[in-house]
Amino acid sequence: MKILMVTMSMNIGGAETHILELCRELISRGESVTLASFGGVYADEAVRFGVRHVTLPLNTKKPAAVMKAYRGLRKLILQERFDVVHAHARIPAFICGLLHDHLRLDGYKFRFVTTAHLDFSTNALWRRISRWGERVMVVSDDIADYMVTEYAYPRERIYKTINGIDTAKFSPSTDFDGIIEKHGLDSSRRRIVYMSRLDSDRADAAFVLIRIAPRIAELYPDCDIVIVGGGDRLDEAIALADETNRAIGRDIIKIAGAVSNTNEYCAAADVFIGVSRSALEAMSAARPVIIAGNQGSLGVFDESKIAHAVATNFCCRGYDCATEDSLFADLSRILDMTDGERAKMGEYNRAFIEKYYTTRRMADDYENMYEETLASPALYFGAPDVVISGYYGFGNLGDESLLDAISCSLADAYPGIKIAALTRNPRRDSKRTGLKCTSRFNMAAVFCRLSRAKLLISGGGSLLQDTTSKRSLRYYAGVMRMAKSAGASVFVYANGIGPIGHESNRKLTAKVVSRADAVSVRDADSVEELISLGVPREKIRLSADPAFTIKPVSAERREALISELGVDGGYFAVSVRPLTIRGGESVGGEAENGAVVKKIAEACREIAEKYGITPVLVPMQASADIGICDAIVRELAASGVRAVTYKPRVAAELMGVLAGARFAIAMRLHVVVFASSVGCPVIGVSYDPKVESMMRGLGQEYCAKLMRDAKEADLARDLIRYTDEVCERDGEIRTALSENAERMRKLAGADTREVGKYI
Repeated sequence: MKILMVTMSMNIGGAETHILELCRELISRGESVTLASFGGVYADEAVRFGVRHVTLPLNTKKPAAVMKAYRGLRKLILQERFDVVHAHARIPAFICGLLHDHLRLDGYKFRFVTTAHLDFSTNALWRRISRWGERVMVVSDDIADYMVTEYAYPRERIYKTINGIDTAKFSPSTDFDGIIEKHGLDSSRRRIVYMSRLDSDRADAAFVLIRIAPRIAELYPDCDIVIVGGGDRLDEAIALADETNRAIGRDIIKIAGAVSNTNEYCAAADVFIGVSRSALEAMSAARPVIIAGNQGSLGVFDESKIAHAVATNFCCRGYDCATEDSLFADLSRILDMTDGERAKMGEYNRAFIEKYYTTRRMADDYENMYEETLASPALYFGAPDVVISGYYGFGNLGDESLLDAISCSLADAYPGIKIAALTRNPRRDSKRTGLKCTSRFNMAAVFCRLSRAKLLISGGGSLLQDTTSKRSLRYYAGVMRMAKSAGASVFVYANGIGPIGHESNRKLTAKVVSRADAVSVRDADSVEELISLGVPREKIRLSADPAFTIKPVSAERREALISELGVDGGYFAVSVRPLTIRGGESVGGEAENGAVVKKIAEACREIAEKYGITPVLVPMQASADIGICDAIVRELAASGVRAVTYKPRVAAELMGVLAGARFAIAMRLHVVVFASSVGCPVIGVSYDPKVESMMRGLGQEYCAKLMRDAKEADLARDLIRYTDEVCERDGEIRTALSENAERMRKLAGADTREVGKYI
């Protein structure tokens, strides 16, 4: 893979170190990496381990410099034809975004991603001109929230990583004798090391430390203080340190300024103070750490601070800043420990970094983002090759995942294919998917798209049925008829057919499906339904749900997601939905859905108590499902059982959570699909024939009947009985599911290959 990294400069700093370590790890994996920046000490270091560096004035907003950088990057990109252009910081992202559009107009497409390292201050102008690429990587949840809130960036296209640390470089065995000699330190004395850029927006904790130096000198006379970092407040820090040293009567404070050998300073610390990457590097060196900076303070890092630290990338955003009293108390807590206690704290920190914050994991996250970007449809100009129609844009994760699965499979199989989609919310969905989206209700625009396309895919889901609405079936049939009249081929793609009760709808379905150029269905029941309508058997091919082709998140990301759930001791997933939904909203009354709540809650309570595992409720369509999920959580809480609600952002993350579950109870079809895809035993709850049909297709017998009158069936008893059987046969079921899911993936792949006949 050829990757171009673009950033402002490569002088010493947290974001710059992040880029350096990422480049180092990618080079070690055999990737080709070029770095464009204004230069700096880290650029020179990157060149030494095999990165090509191109110097451009990317460090300033001055128009002349921006134009020079634009021309230089344009020439470089056209010469080298990179697979991925990766911008760090807003100025490089703005320039790369312009090139992404301009070169596409000239017929050359490159894939463009960005990393958001910080939550910069913003205004209306920055919101308008900022360019964030096809995917965005963030280093913490609060930056992801910032991207969504400030820039309306679709959360589904935001990836999260960590600040990967080179644990070999930042090691407790690092030699720091040069630090002792350089600053004239006494090696027998203890050292408090502070590290951060001494800029106006980052240096507050350093000045708090200098102000409490007299108290430290009085209570801990065997301690020295070393402050590391350069910036616009460096001279001010030196002056205040000199004044403090004179008042104390000895040089307790040493100001190191900007350095490149930060690993030696980390190793030299008996206590370290800092935030973000610096704090993580000191932890890797097995040193006790106080997390304190301009945006807040968490104090001494230990097991109780993990969730708070991780959520803010160890920057403490939203927490109170350190005061003189709080910082002195944190220092006293560590300095009053025995050598053995401090060593134990350092060992815990080192183990934490080795488990969660390695450069290997960081590079895995980035390569995953690159690969998914390259495998997804690219933005384009001109007429589409394919238009995809389905139940898209309504916020149902299962149906949205179908659009993603179909479009990504096509993009991977047919590089350069131009894909459009008909959705409820085209502006939002264009941002989310990267496709050209058109309002499904603007029939003039729909006809225009179809008249310029080669193929309509009526894609996935139960589109041709009249249980929920007669209008729905007639809409999808109408789009297929419109495509034919516009001269496009029609592919009924992995549909679930039926139930269709009204005779006129049965005739309409038979007519449009018989006229289609290709027909595949996702289950055997749909084959029989089409045959009963009069569609010739030889025209129908048995396929599988496209969602089987979706890959789950990495094992590391799965662990992080499970950790965020807070379900120590194990868990099982529960997907429920109201019995009645219209227009994407629940309209069922309390009496109708209340019985479901009580029965599901009764089953969850007994299962949780018997197996010691936590119920995790999963609303697949938030607008419809969240109410019933929350009602079950409240019902369980009233009986003393803790349950949590997990709102999945994307299918890959949900699959990761399901992979870690003991089993799943699924009322939503696509939870059956996602669970079986990752080998998670699943118990179906059949509110609709499609759930039973999918369970049969997977060779699974555990499907509880859901009757609208709770007296007609004891849903809770069935679920508890099935749970016992599933837990007893766990290994056997997982093996069978994995084999059947692989078979489904192969069937779904045949649909992708079929498209090639029409484009």
